[in-house]
Amino acid sequence: MLPTPRRLLRQVGLVLGVSLLIGAFLFHVWTGLDQLPDKWPQFLWNVYFTLVHAVIIVTSVQATISVLEACVPLRSRWSVALHVGTLSGVTVVAYGVATGLCKVLHPSFDIQWEVLIISITITFVVVIVWSTFRYMRLFYQKLRAAEAAEYEARLSALQAQINPHFLFNAFNSIAALIRTRPQEAETIVEDLSDLFRYALQASKDGTAATLGEEIEATRRYLSVEHARYRDRLTVEIDVPEPLLPASVPSMTLQPLVENAVTHGVGRTRKTCTVSVIAERTDDMLLLRVLDTGPGFDSTDLDEVLREGAGLANVQERLELFFREDAQMRILPQGVELQLPLHGKTESLAEPESGPDSAFKTAEGE
Repeated sequence: MLPTPRRLLRQVGLVLGVSLLIGAFLFHVWTGLDQLPDKWPQFLWNVYFTLVHAVIIVTSVQATISVLEACVPLRSRWSVALHVGTLSGVTVVAYGVATGLCKVLHPSFDIQWEVLIISITITFVVVIVWSTFRYMRLFYQKLRAAEAAEYEARLSALQAQINPHFLFNAFNSIAALIRTRPQEAETIVEDLSDLFRYALQASKDGTAATLGEEIEATRRYLSVEHARYRDRLTVEIDVPEPLLPASVPSMTLQPLVENAVTHGVGRTRKTCTVSVIAERTDDMLLLRVLDTGPGFDSTDLDEVLREGAGLANVQERLELFFREDAQMRILPQGVELQLPLHGKTESLAEPESGPDSAFKTAEGE
């Protein structure tokens, strides 16, 4: 692949700069820079001969590296040793070719053995430093590619775990609904269809969603669960409109609400309120999912994450998206997420329906 004009210009500038520096250094060693006003033609000849050597050596080494990268990938110590040995040999041969070319083009060209030793030493140092930086960049690119591949694989695995878990609970709700309240089935199936569409889209994209989209998906999930638990489940959603465009990982809120329903409503015969609360603190989004059920036995995060896959998946998704910038806390009656606030939060389009319309519809049937 040919280099871009910008990269080619940068390489030409680097070769010219190195030639000038080495030529000036050799002139200083054997003549002295104080003699430059009287012997500037000799200085220019030094730079010229150095430029010839630099062009031939750099071109040879760069071509060799490209061939080695294609034919001998760096996967073992043997391959690294082969790269180093080959580049060393190519450098010596290229230096000899450049010296011979200078002698052919300019028969008066003469080089003393002291100059030969110094110049070839400088050449080796420059080639080693340049090759080191190139290989470091290559290793960095491979590391980034490997991290990206691992990220995609982990994200796909997490999404594959979330979807079956969600589907299992949703179908249980539908089965109970069809047996006991068939009149509500059509409305709930529509909500469930929209929710499936959202989950499948999240599984396909594996990227971020807005908080508003997560809230809407959560409303549909809770409408299904409300048909199952009836008066035992009440819902409170307190999310300021300016926060709805905030960016969050897709399918983050639904597992938290599902956990609240399962371990809150599912473990008590009394009325249980599930609350979704969002607020802004500086540049962070605080997202809490609370319930008035029995609560957690422990607020130790590691201990709670070991008990089930739902919260553990959310925690790992947060790590994948935000690294150390996001935090999950276990509260006595729920879970709190602290996320970096991204997305436009100044304005928000009016929602399609009122905040409690999904639940009023379920209760009114």
